[in-house]
Amino acid sequence: MIKYFSIQNNQLTLLNEDTKSAAIWLCLEQPSDTEISTVAESFSFPSDYITDVLDDTENSRFEKLAQETFADPALLLVQYPFAKLSPAGYLQIETYPFSIILTPDGKMITASNYEPEFIKKILQKKFSDSANSNAIWEILFQMFWEMSASFNILLASMKTHSDTLENQIQVATENKQLSQIMNIQKSLIYFEQATMDNQHVFQKFFETNLLGWDATGHGQMHDILVENRQAQISARLQLKLVEKMNETFSSIVSNNLNNVMKILTSLTIVLTIPTIIGSIYGMNIQLPFANRDDAFWWLFLGTFILCILVVYYLRKNRFL
Repeated sequence: MIKYFSIQNNQLTLLNEDTKSAAIWLCLEQPSDTEISTVAESFSFPSDYITDVLDDTENSRFEKLAQETFADPALLLVQYPFAKLSPAGYLQIETYPFSIILTPDGKMITASNYEPEFIKKILQKKFSDSANSNAIWEILFQMFWEMSASFNILLASMKTHSDTLENQIQVATENKQLSQIMNIQKSLIYFEQATMDNQHVFQKFFETNLLGWDATGHGQMHDILVENRQAQISARLQLKLVEKMNETFSSIVSNNLNNVMKILTSLTIVLTIPTIIGSIYGMNIQLPFANRDDAFWWLFLGTFILCILVVYYLRKNRFL
């Protein structure tokens, strides 16, 4: 699907088919083969600028950024976070490629295989009028900013989730907490690699200054680099903490299970005492006190006292 946007009344506006020629931004979501070939031919760039987003494992990269004169469409392929459910049914965040193509005639084309959340925020932003030559880089900078900020927002959410799991460590005896930690760990690995690759693309774009932005644009691009760098460092730090927490969690779960088994074993020993005595006095032979009328009560009292002594011994030696 292709959406055509222009800036009207300082806000991005969706255009219909009749007015799409006025669009400065073409947004492709889950594009078909026909749409890919049509757009690629219209703006004279390789179709893999768009088809790469159909591969969820595609890494960040750039092409045609080092042009001395902006004559050929340039590609910025970055990664953005996307929340989904893991096979185990828990929240997991992965990263997917997002293609940004800048054309010499002042248009921007984006392509993604999934709808990014940050696109919705950009559509609510205020921009300069479409006649302004800076309109494209204003939209582009907002994309970069919201994309980098989305990493930090989701990192904060994962930290909260990690803190919640940490509070459950003391009583954990099941594997579901370990599964959730594994999902967080997997998400952080994606985050660290994606932000590192994005930083390389942003830095190259910052150095080439392909769009020729002014001091304001220079400052905005610097802020984007700082925001993305912060996400990269936070992801790396959280990953180390989660790895340590995973080790601690595994040890505590194992220790809690050992404590449960220790208690059950001790109780088995205690309950074995009346079983043995009952078995002995169930034999059809002459036994002490067997002919007394109150034999049952004496045996019951003796068994009870013996069980109490065994329980005391086990508790004293921390076996129960």
